[in-house]
Amino acid sequence: MLASKYQDYMFGLIKKVIDEIGPRASCSEAEKKLGRLLVEEWKPICDRVDVEPFTCSPTAWISSIPLMALFALAAIILYWFLPPLALALAVVSCSIIFLEMVLSREFVDVLFPRKQGENVMGAIRPKGETTQRVIVSAHLDSAYEFNLCLYFKSAWLLPVKIGIVALVIVFGACLAKTIAYLNVFSNEAALTGVGIALIALSPIMALFLFFTSWKPVPGAGDDMSGVSVVAGLGRYLGEAKRSGEWFPERTEVVLLGTSSEEASLRGAKRYVRTHLEEMKAIRTYFLALDGFLEDNTVAVFTAELSTGAKHDPELVGMAQESAASHNWPIAARQAPPPSASDASPFSLSGIPATWLSFYDHSKVSPYEHTRHDTYEHISPESLSVMLQLVIDMIQRIDKK
Repeated sequence: MLASKYQDYMFGLIKKVIDEIGPRASCSEAEKKLGRLLVEEWKPICDRVDVEPFTCSPTAWISSIPLMALFALAAIILYWFLPPLALALAVVSCSIIFLEMVLSREFVDVLFPRKQGENVMGAIRPKGETTQRVIVSAHLDSAYEFNLCLYFKSAWLLPVKIGIVALVIVFGACLAKTIAYLNVFSNEAALTGVGIALIALSPIMALFLFFTSWKPVPGAGDDMSGVSVVAGLGRYLGEAKRSGEWFPERTEVVLLGTSSEEASLRGAKRYVRTHLEEMKAIRTYFLALDGFLEDNTVAVFTAELSTGAKHDPELVGMAQESAASHNWPIAARQAPPPSASDASPFSLSGIPATWLSFYDHSKVSPYEHTRHDTYEHISPESLSVMLQLVIDMIQRIDKK
């Protein structure tokens, strides 16, 4: 397999970054340091290398979880004393979880400090005239540690689901109490029983006040693995241009490292906003590489339910055909909430995109978003498999 030649380079890059740069919170100096490392790697390879700064509120998304819990707990207290205000707080709490956490609408971002992130990109022109483009991307940042992931491990989504049900109950209870408060109807015994039930739910909501430790994790699988494959693709193309190996005839390849994916796709959104007209002017495809977390099956995603993104069937088919040509197992999946990738803003803007991974999201990795996401859990072979898959897909696109 052609890509096996770059396996040691890719795994070595992961190890170097984890050991020398360390955890890379969104918009942090460590994240920028990784970006600068890639810029130096890409300068000899690419025809153009750019660093594109932008601003966002990188802690807003993760902060919205304890903020949601705080409003819900306040609503439970006010249920007994001022039901209309309790209902208002419950509505705000539900809005935060739905708009900020699920739909990534930057609903509460104005409440949090703004910082500068940096997307880095390198463009490699084809042999002939450019008639289309493929962007291959991975995110530079690593997540803040999720305490639920750390302590509940593979079962961490269970308290999340219970918490969402509890939040819906809080809203319904506050609505009923407010209706009674306005003298529309009243059943004091029932409302008192509901209030006692809300008190019983309080510890569950309080759990989300401590959702994160505010310590960024190493992020080897999520997503230095993806970054290493993007860098490996650059190294392959740089050598192929000189050696006579396959090189695109008319497809420009863009290597992209995005900032602030763990801040709910902020870097990818800013990239789409900046380059949408350019991407519409020439046929552009987008491949997000994210999450190589100990699974033997390549995953290509058809949709992301949290964001509502539906990915390009043609790209999904290309991934399946390319994997089948090597007899590699591949599964086409829908990413369940709360999973999302940088492919979402592209698909939602009409740019053909998909997300490639080595992670079965129907299960939960015990390493994701914890201090245990280290390179010891990365299979070097998965890196060369993904690189070969990406090279094959670019070849298929170039022949179109």
